[in-house]
Amino acid sequence: MKALIFDTGPVISLTLNNLLWLLEPLYEKFHGNFYITQSVYEELIDKPLSTRKYKFEALQVLPFITKGILKTIKDEQITQIAKKLLDKANNTFKADGNWIKIVHSGEIETIATALYLQSTTIVIDERTGRMLIEDPESIATTLSMKLHTKIEINQANLDYIKKELSGLKVIRSAELVSVAYKLGLLDRYLLQDEKKIIKDLDKAVLEGALWGIKLNGCSISRDEIYKVIKILA
Repeated sequence: MKALIFDTGPVISLTLNNLLWLLEPLYEKFHGNFYITQSVYEELIDKPLSTRKYKFEALQVLPFITKGILKTIKDEQITQIAKKLLDKANNTFKADGNWIKIVHSGEIETIATALYLQSTTIVIDERTGRMLIEDPESIATTLSMKLHTKIEINQANLDYIKKELSGLKVIRSAELVSVAYKLGLLDRYLLQDEKKIIKDLDKAVLEGALWGIKLNGCSISRDEIYKVIKILA
């Protein structure tokens, strides 16, 4: 199935940067489905609506769900796949005799949904979730540097994770913004009057969008940002 499975982070990053509107034209050009899990729905809508600080963010996201651009998916098989993956992931790395919880249920449910739908692509901004798919061994090195201690690895669980997730691909909100820029979707910001004020406005728009995404939670490095700018702008 041609689908993108969205974690919570990328949707929030786009919302905070006033770029959530990009989802609709990207959806139309994708010719597939955009999915969120029930857990992601709760994180994007239910929980924020009960607060004062994040209520308006939820109200910005909700129309994309009601219009069917972001489709909510829930299935018992997803729950079972997620439960097993969560147990394996959070019992793979140990420090000072204690297993380290590296991912939460929302991220794992997103990954489980991709496996269930036999989709290959997940949209996730959080670094650990991406590393779990792309390079799970490197998590041990990161944890060791962060905790300043030796990390023990449950090799059987690590091998299971590598096998189950080997066919998945991760993209971030930064990639969505880059694709949108390449498709000309950000041209609304390239007005003639602004070009008189800002030199290299094309570059400024892309740079501003990518840095905004980074500073609102997307795991993209400074070097990656300038590499994208060099290629696209």
